[in-house]
Amino acid sequence: MAVGVLLSGCGIGDGSQIEEVILTYLALDKYGVDYVCIAPNKEQYHTMDHFHERIEERENRNVLKESARIGRGKIKALSDTNSHELDGLILPGGLGVFKNLSNYITAKHDFAVNKEVAQLIENIYQSKKPIGAICGAIVLIAKSLGKKGRQLELCTSNNAYRKILELNHAVVKEISSMEAYADVKNKIVTTPAFLGTQNLYEIMIGIDKMVREFAAWL
Repeated sequence: MAVGVLLSGCGIGDGSQIEEVILTYLALDKYGVDYVCIAPNKEQYHTMDHFHERIEERENRNVLKESARIGRGKIKALSDTNSHELDGLILPGGLGVFKNLSNYITAKHDFAVNKEVAQLIENIYQSKKPIGAICGAIVLIAKSLGKKGRQLELCTSNNAYRKILELNHAVVKEISSMEAYADVKNKIVTTPAFLGTQNLYEIMIGIDKMVREFAAWL
């Protein structure tokens, strides 16, 4: 058994925010939590040239293969992942959350979460296993679980995504990136990371606190 870390590619512009992923690994190792990375086996929404900050029109890449770049040799396809094999789930942020794990980039407030992703989140929640979300990935939790009368308590910073969180029945907690907010009733813990600051040290503290709370529920 291990915790799943759900990736959405490699690089903030079209995949997972690498810094958030690495800091998550660091905290998981610190608290003695084993993990396996997972990602959907599908084409990316598009591929970014991160140097020039523009779309590579002639190139497309696979989300699973790109995620494997930061998977530390422990990665599997989402389609081959059974929630019963996981002790919990953590979702780092990055624009891949909005491009590859959902269609938020085009649909905005009317967006839908990828069916496999939404089902995994739902299954983990129904099994009363812990869920952690960082930065923009918090929106996926709200959309996937904020229904059927559920009231989630999720964090943000600088009011980022507040409207969409509230539209999905979340009670929004404004905190700093050096903090994490634990919704004890629902076993969900979140931290704003880059929503609140560009200071990596502050983000490290917040992610460490998130993983510490998360690990206490295992």
